[in-house]
Amino acid sequence: MMIVQRGIPLFPISPAPQFQGGVVGIPPHHRRPTPPIAVLHHRPYPPPLSPVIRVVRVPIRPPQEPVKISDRVEVRKVCRYNLKAELAVIQTLIRTGFRVASFDTEFPGTVVPSKVPRHLISQAGPADVYEMMKANVDKTHIIQLGLSLCDPCGNLPVYDGAYCCWEFNFSDFDVECDDHMRNSDSIDLLERQGIDFSENRATGICSADFAEEIVRSGLAQLLPCLTWATFQCAYDFGYLVKVFSGKKELPEDVNGFMSHVKAYFGHKVYDIKYMMRYCDGLFGGLDRVAETLGVCRVAGSSHQAGSDSLLTLQTFIKILNMEKSKGKELSECSYCSSPMSFIANLACWTYLITSLSMLWILMLLKPK
Repeated sequence: MMIVQRGIPLFPISPAPQFQGGVVGIPPHHRRPTPPIAVLHHRPYPPPLSPVIRVVRVPIRPPQEPVKISDRVEVRKVCRYNLKAELAVIQTLIRTGFRVASFDTEFPGTVVPSKVPRHLISQAGPADVYEMMKANVDKTHIIQLGLSLCDPCGNLPVYDGAYCCWEFNFSDFDVECDDHMRNSDSIDLLERQGIDFSENRATGICSADFAEEIVRSGLAQLLPCLTWATFQCAYDFGYLVKVFSGKKELPEDVNGFMSHVKAYFGHKVYDIKYMMRYCDGLFGGLDRVAETLGVCRVAGSSHQAGSDSLLTLQTFIKILNMEKSKGKELSECSYCSSPMSFIANLACWTYLITSLSMLWILMLLKPK
């Protein structure tokens, strides 16, 4: 006998030689007493994910059906009540070929000032910049996580008759609690953009439950197999490493942080902010880059995680298609093998499939 979860064998169970339970025909005095029902207590943090996860040959099948087309785009809101159902949808889409992903986070802003003068941040070493990022992530809570998927051709998934992306709302941050640190300007901006902090607190997802469900659903095994598109992603990775590891603080040094990032997300991670260095005429933030490329925001508004993740993915695909049409291959740069070094030349990206060293993240560890 084998326990199976969504088609994945978990572990074999040998049949018991003599089963004695509440079966009709067995005298009551021979039956085992019914054990008391255990009271489950909520754990504030799940068991930490191993930073040395190794995933090999996870079955991700290419699409077997024609690409579905829709005339509308929906940002699917995820709270504690539909978390399991939406993660099941995401897992199914990944296994059927939608293995390019982008994500974005919203958080309460930076609360710890940098020890490095602002005009010298671009010249700071990785250790100094990581120290600043770690201090801010450790003291604040994630508010939203946006996730978008597409296939290698750039086609978005269609579910419930609409192209879709996801926006996970978390309950960890309490705007009414003075102990929860925040940047007031950032909070005002997020409220103007439509984030309802009271609703998030009431119906949002506990980050510990989110991490536990990611493991239980099997998504933790699939994430390192995806190709990730991001925009200035250091803080985004910081909050997700904090959530997935189940700890209140990030690793003490850059080496530990990079080990977690590679374990949870694999090696195929691309940052548009870095790719822009090799594309003429691109500069500024995500909205400016998308506007320059003629990519429109088709759902939601800026500073909403679901909408920003979708715009990031569309911009990433547009850049790849443009560079592919030019016949460019940007994989000839060398890179340094030590994450503690200040990187000048790095392994660059080619068309969608090439694995990229994660070391260049260290150059971009600053707030958006």
